[in-house]
Amino acid sequence: MMEPLTALMAAAFALVCGGAACNAISGVDALDFSGAANGTGGGGSGTAGGGTAGGGTAGGGTAGGDAGSGGTGGAGGAGAGGTGGAGGTGGAGGTGGAGGTGGAGGMGSDISYEIACGSGNVAVGVHGRSGGSIDQIGLICAPLAGDGTLGTAFQTVTAGGNGGSPGSVICPASQVLVGINIWVDTLVYRIELQCQTVEARKMGDSNFNVGPGIGNAHSTAYAVKCPVGAAVVQIHGDADELVRAVHLRCRTL
Repeated sequence: MMEPLTALMAAAFALVCGGAACNAISGVDALDFSGAANGTGGGGSGTAGGGTAGGGTAGGGTAGGDAGSGGTGGAGGAGAGGTGGAGGTGGAGGTGGAGGTGGAGGMGSDISYEIACGSGNVAVGVHGRSGGSIDQIGLICAPLAGDGTLGTAFQTVTAGGNGGSPGSVICPASQVLVGINIWVDTLVYRIELQCQTVEARKMGDSNFNVGPGIGNAHSTAYAVKCPVGAAVVQIHGDADELVRAVHLRCRTL
């Protein structure tokens, strides 16, 4: 009578290897003969791995048991991936707060200015605005012909603010501006005209006429004059809402 194949194989292993020592050498002791066969002598089927829902992570199936002697190994379990959870809906954006109200503007800093009569012209007076001090200043100019005669006078742009009252002063007919008397400290308070005819100025005559002025006499007065033979053609200085400095530029007649 034929012995079962499994019994014969076990006996052959025992004779050749002498027990468990052979298994350790060959690796046979890593085999699992205890699994129940799906087919004849087969190992058990693997367990299907389940995916974790919400995380979207696929589950891995456990491999089927090794085939028993003469049997067919069971099929590995099919790992079904879990279905990822649906994304949440974003919250509505908040409404921005109302913009703050800007603070009041501070006092502007001094601004340098230059006011010129322009080529071929000379100064014959000043104009502007004044109250307690001079708020605004500009020149009155006239074209100067080669024979020393003056054309029609005109006003330049101004520097300074719009406070005070408007005013202007001009040299007598046929005279040009050769200097100023100025009352000044940190502000310019008053300007008076120094005037002379072109002919007398060219001849080096040191006598000049003190004409009218604008503003109120206050603080310290200074006399500022062009060199002999020259007349005023430009003023420059600093001003913001008030005039803070006035300097002369002159040219030879």
